[in-house]
Amino acid sequence: MIFDRMERLPQYKGLNANLDRLIDYVLACDYDKLVPGRNEVDGDNCWLLNNVAPLVPAIAKYERHAKYLDLQIPIDDGEIITVSPSEALDWEPFVGDNSFAEGPAGMRLDMVPGTFAIFFPGDAHNCGISKAGQAQVRKLVGKARL
Repeated sequence: MIFDRMERLPQYKGLNANLDRLIDYVLACDYDKLVPGRNEVDGDNCWLLNNVAPLVPAIAKYERHAKYLDLQIPIDDGEIITVSPSEALDWEPFVGDNSFAEGPAGMRLDMVPGTFAIFFPGDAHNCGISKAGQAQVRKLVGKARL
């Protein structure tokens, strides 16, 4: 897992060719001109979701992925994402690329505009927690096959 500021996103190039393409796309695009939903970058290798996600006061459902990493970028007020060691959770079997587990609140990442997080396959992350009572967040979620 990586949590950092957007101005340092380019320094993470070189980890994976699909992630490199996704980073280049994110840095070059105008967020306000993205279509809602999936924006193609390189077919099933990498793409960028432009969505409005609902938020709740607390959630105990972690997710992890088998083949894809998540690049999470908040656009408006942001959200809280909690993270936990994957080994501490009792995971359901993978369905497609996703597996879920319930568990106690982990370490909090305060996702505010100007920050990003990258969750690699296997990283337990719990998205969608409201910071200040807001009901939704506009965010970009990039997917890159590893």
